[in-house]
Amino acid sequence: MSNRRWIDTNARERKILLDALASLRRTDSGNVRHIDALTGKLIHSPSHPEITVGVHGGQVQWTLGNPFPIRVCDYDGDREELPD
Repeated sequence: MSNRRWIDTNARERKILLDALASLRRTDSGNVRHIDALTGKLIHSPSHPEITVGVHGGQVQWTLGNPFPIRVCDYDGDREELPD
């Protein structure tokens, strides 16, 4: 599993975070590099993860770009197919 995390933030929340980081940057000179890196992530990160799911023959075959653990369940099968 990836150590990357994605959280949804709206424009107001992002502005609050960026303002807080700017204020922290002025007072915490020892962590400027880390604060700048986090600021860059907030400014340049996409608003949502880009997830691609490959399906063949009605079954999921692969996923790309998924930062979350996933579990695929077959709900449309009869009782014999569900454990697959």
